[in-house]
Amino acid sequence: MQPGKLYNEQRLIKVSESSRPRWMDLESIMVLRRAGVRFMDITDVQELHRPYDSITDLTKEEGHLEYKSKLPQELLQGKNVAKAVSLLSTELYGKVLEPFTAFHNRYYDSENGRKSSEWLQEQVEQLVTDANVTVTAFKHRFPQSSIVARIEGRDAKEETVVISAHQDSVNQWIPWFGRASGADDDGSGTVTILEALRVLLKNGFKPNRSVEFHWYAGEEGGLLGSQDVALAYKNDGRKVAANMHFDMTGFWLKESKEVIGLVADRTDAETRNMVKSLAEEYTQLRTKEFLCGYGCSDHASWNSAGYRSAMAFESDKLDANTYIHSPSDTVETLDFDHMLEFSKLAVAFAYEVGYIADDA
Repeated sequence: MQPGKLYNEQRLIKVSESSRPRWMDLESIMVLRRAGVRFMDITDVQELHRPYDSITDLTKEEGHLEYKSKLPQELLQGKNVAKAVSLLSTELYGKVLEPFTAFHNRYYDSENGRKSSEWLQEQVEQLVTDANVTVTAFKHRFPQSSIVARIEGRDAKEETVVISAHQDSVNQWIPWFGRASGADDDGSGTVTILEALRVLLKNGFKPNRSVEFHWYAGEEGGLLGSQDVALAYKNDGRKVAANMHFDMTGFWLKESKEVIGLVADRTDAETRNMVKSLAEEYTQLRTKEFLCGYGCSDHASWNSAGYRSAMAFESDKLDANTYIHSPSDTVETLDFDHMLEFSKLAVAFAYEVGYIADDA
């Protein structure tokens, strides 16, 4: 099996806020990945990256929000959230993850990436019975598609709340061929938000703003899918109220304190503070901020586009799970009860941010 067509030409890679992007071939990109260097592939989305590039930098200083949406100043959806949370279950996690991780890998630039995305879209579509919910594939230059499930809003349907995870997996040594079950990275985030979507629909969720659930392709290639989506929304003038991203929610070191890790860089302070409040009110865990680094995950794409973003992570230790990007990232390593707290957070975010509007 050979690499896909995406890397027939060199790609423009950015590894930090301050450094200039460099043209790199696949082998050079693989060296970065093996070294744990987080990067963004900006080849096809260069207009997304302004000279100042980010809303917040690694010192947590807040910068420029191009679209500063209204966030809830107090939590008003307690009854709705409590009812929806009572419907949450860990049953879907295993039911979806077992076949999802059975793909040899979910490498975005391959047939496995395409097939796994099509399979996942079928699982999302099976949940949707409401006429106000649509499920579409967002196509990219590579075989794997991103998936968008949209719950149409009422009075403020032109404003959109985005809850997301990434669907691809990668073997750090031979990405197009090696085994990468990707249970935690990011199968866990994938089913975390899928379960949230399930209970929202079962609970008769009718938000004021439109609420979208995204499963991104190509995160492991430098945030490829989410950058495409964020740029498309920006160019279309879409009012994205905020993005809440979930990348890895299933593993934590039992000798450490169980928390919700909250990424402090390439996010905005108001959204982070709101997520802290949601966790305190609606989950059994507290948040702890940590620095994730440049190109850490798909929240950075929305940050680059000038929108609010936040990211929840399984712990405050970025490298705690040493199984990722290998055949050892299996379902057996996951803590479903831990993941359930993140599904609660996704449900709460959908209700509290989705039920207000900028002019309310």
